[in-house]
Amino acid sequence: MKLIISLLTLIFTLGSASSQETINKIPNILRPENGVSVDGKSLMCGHAANFQTAMLNRPDGSAIERRPYDVLKYDLFMDWRNPLTSESVAGEGRKFSGKNTITLRIDSAGINNFVFNGVAIHIDSLFVNALGLGQIRIPDILISQPNNGEWFVSLPLVTSKVGDTLSMIVYYTHTGTDNRGFLLYDKGHFVEMNNNQDSVLIPERLAYTMSEPQDARYWMPCNDAPYDKAIATITVRVPFDNTPNATNFSVSSNGRVTVGDPKFDGSVQKMYRDYKWSDETPIPTYLMVANASKFKEYSDWYKRVTNPNDSVEIMNYVWQQDYDTEEQDGIKYSAKIAFRNVPSMMEHYSRLFGEYPFVKYGHTVAQPFQYGGMEHQSMTTVNRDWLRRYNENSVAHELMHQWTGDLTTCATWGDIWLNEGGATYGEALFFESWGAEPQYRSMMASKRRGYLATQPQPPIYGIPISNIFNYATTYCKAGWVYGMLRKTYGDSTFFRTMRKYFGEFRFKSAETEDLLRVFEKEIPDPIVPFRVFFDQWLYSAGHPKYQLETSQTYNGANNQEVTVTLTQTQSGENVPEVFVMPVKVTFIGKDSSRKVVSFLNNKRVQTEVFYTDFVIDRAIVDESEDILCEKVNMITSVNEDEQQVQNARLQRQPAKQGEEAEFQFSVPITGTASVSIVSMLGKSITTLQDGVLTSGTYSLRIPTQGLSSGMYAIRLTIGNRTQEFPLIVLQ
Repeated sequence: MKLIISLLTLIFTLGSASSQETINKIPNILRPENGVSVDGKSLMCGHAANFQTAMLNRPDGSAIERRPYDVLKYDLFMDWRNPLTSESVAGEGRKFSGKNTITLRIDSAGINNFVFNGVAIHIDSLFVNALGLGQIRIPDILISQPNNGEWFVSLPLVTSKVGDTLSMIVYYTHTGTDNRGFLLYDKGHFVEMNNNQDSVLIPERLAYTMSEPQDARYWMPCNDAPYDKAIATITVRVPFDNTPNATNFSVSSNGRVTVGDPKFDGSVQKMYRDYKWSDETPIPTYLMVANASKFKEYSDWYKRVTNPNDSVEIMNYVWQQDYDTEEQDGIKYSAKIAFRNVPSMMEHYSRLFGEYPFVKYGHTVAQPFQYGGMEHQSMTTVNRDWLRRYNENSVAHELMHQWTGDLTTCATWGDIWLNEGGATYGEALFFESWGAEPQYRSMMASKRRGYLATQPQPPIYGIPISNIFNYATTYCKAGWVYGMLRKTYGDSTFFRTMRKYFGEFRFKSAETEDLLRVFEKEIPDPIVPFRVFFDQWLYSAGHPKYQLETSQTYNGANNQEVTVTLTQTQSGENVPEVFVMPVKVTFIGKDSSRKVVSFLNNKRVQTEVFYTDFVIDRAIVDESEDILCEKVNMITSVNEDEQQVQNARLQRQPAKQGEEAEFQFSVPITGTASVSIVSMLGKSITTLQDGVLTSGTYSLRIPTQGLSSGMYAIRLTIGNRTQEFPLIVLQ
């Protein structure tokens, strides 16, 4: 490998057209937000900062816009002594120094310009370690920040070989002035909650990071994109008080921890301690986290379903008073109550989707925290308010993210529904494990209401990125997508396919099309082609509104012909012509007999005929609530009295005097029935039948003796329904 090291050449290159072309090729998805703030994320997960780009519409291929390198490892060090001890939580009090060693692999030949993200940070110095040359300091003149949030580095070497690795050692200072990315609050900070009806003072100074979707750049230099997962080590230095009975700061983060021994810093005459957290499983930047406060640490344990002799530690970081409280009453905070069912949740999800994938799990409680929870890999951050209110579904949601989001990560922000929809559906799955089908349906019904209550309703995929965390679509509707796939193909097939998906993209990033391809491979003969299913539910907007009409004809006591007409309507833009779905209709008789029929609904107005061995009293479309839809006439009553005489007919007429006509009729259920001959003026001439008849088909001979030629009628009364049939008598 030949190296060209020429400072003058590189300075020239920095300002050259080719260099500018390289800069211009940096994908827009990685460009800065320019400070615009949008609170579009739900109360469930993360931070919805605004971006200026819109996601692609349905992709024909990959929608990932990659940089010409792949980050393999972050080795991050941050000194938080100043933020944790300063008298201020603003300005100079927020400053801290850091060092990030970024190991990356070259994916394109001839790269001599690198771009990485960094906002609210100042690059103090930058070194490159590559190809056995040792550390080479990059002159400041070769480091620039022409755009807020992006740093451009021209390297004093050129490599033309794909696959080469190098390390960039970035020494930096965090200069942020507000709570973005890195958040800092003082002990005694006043927190107002619940529309100013509630307030609390936080018990200890607190520093933490919050990065979703693109705020990791506010506290570390990095390639801040979800597709680029890397091994990470995070070391945080915090002050240490060695006085007797002192309560000290601790740090929570991803992976496993090594706690350093307390050391003395002679320059400031104070003690410190380092917490080194290492995660050997790849992680995107938005899932990396560091939290520091005077936490009470306590653990619970989950026994792996694949090996009961192997346990996973659940490490919880809470404030002491929240640990001591043994009750949860809406006022008191109780961590032990809030997290008590986490082991059973982990067991349930492991049985469904494969064994819990990380070396540990845990929670760090934060207050104030703008959101409900954030699923940092192996260490979820939760709002302290969860500790005093029943939020079992929220705890389950964040845990489910360890599969849908952390084990397998959305490759672009347009694919975020994979994460959030999966976690939302995980809520219903856990409650199903508690209360079976009723609890499941109750949870799914709440998500349907959450979806229908919001207008307009954009597609799940391809909406403007400022709205990707739309609760109605990204959470509720996306959760229903998983639910509809499960209900269409059954538990065995659905969960097997999901395990295949998590296995294929284990510790990787995935796009929507990747999930589609896994389903196509695992289910080669689907009821609805998966391209059609994904197009209508993900790449298009809306949902069907069903209207059901039902009628029946009696062909005998055990042969009822039932005609079902299903009409579906949609409204809005970017809505499919028709939602192609298997639809179930339940027939219910007066004697509570039941029959469920299904058909593939692929027309706006569709008529289907079925047969039952009982008389239908009512019909219900999608009784089991397997489809995200609205219903008009969900329960359609079949008017028994109107239908009872439909199968009656008069035969062998006109009849001559003295001959017999024949009258056939059906009685659907045991009851009173009368048959008589009446004049055209409605005067009864003779009664042929009057009394109780059991269900069945009957035939009566109609005598014409004594009747003069002319027009008459056969009057049939069943129940309270009467109908007349013309009778002609000839001489």
